[in-house]
Amino acid sequence: MASGKDVLYKSYEEIKALVVLSIAKLIRKTKGSAITFTAKKIAVAAGLPAQPIILTLIKDVLENLCSEGLIEVYSKTSHGVKYMITRESPLWSASIGEEFEIKTPYLKAIVPLLAGSAGKL
Repeated sequence: MASGKDVLYKSYEEIKALVVLSIAKLIRKTKGSAITFTAKKIAVAAGLPAQPIILTLIKDVLENLCSEGLIEVYSKTSHGVKYMITRESPLWSASIGEEFEIKTPYLKAIVPLLAGSAGKL
């Protein structure tokens, strides 16, 4: 008996890829040199429901990206955490198809997806 839950929570790696590809999509749409976003904005951009368990997984991915130095915390309020990424981030360069070097093991499986999606999203 399969439920929607089985599909949605099937793999942390898939959630991680959706989050990173959604950030890349937001980067490609911006005309500025920095963007800010919340876990909920990423969920909406990824086409995921903004349910607490999904937002928790997205926040975990975003916190890991922070610890790797790819994004940063912009502000913390009672409403939650807002994150920021600037042009100086290797993730920004990877998202727009420039030469990039992301050496973090956390994104090892996702870097090829970024390179392949640079012209598509």
